[in-house]
Amino acid sequence: MRRIALPLAGLLAVAGAFGLWLGLSTAPPSESEIIDAQAARYVAETGGDLVDCYAVPSGVDGVRLIVICEPDGGDAWYAATDARGRVVEDVAVPEDGT
Repeated sequence: MRRIALPLAGLLAVAGAFGLWLGLSTAPPSESEIIDAQAARYVAETGGDLVDCYAVPSGVDGVRLIVICEPDGGDAWYAATDARGRVVEDVAVPEDGT
């Protein structure tokens, strides 16, 4: 019995660790992580400040958040992101009243 129990316990431990790693690696990023990543991108592209950025939930299919960065006296910068935190390039935002 002991000859089977130890290898089986080792195999179950490896399978459990792999399952945990797989589950954590496929979990979507939090809203804070998405905002932080896009704010860092804004700073790298424009030289602005992180505190210029905030996010709003999106009502557009396929877009989770819209990160908006508005410097004082400057033009707004925005990035629409999907559920995985990737930038969505082509976003069709419906007009008011439609």
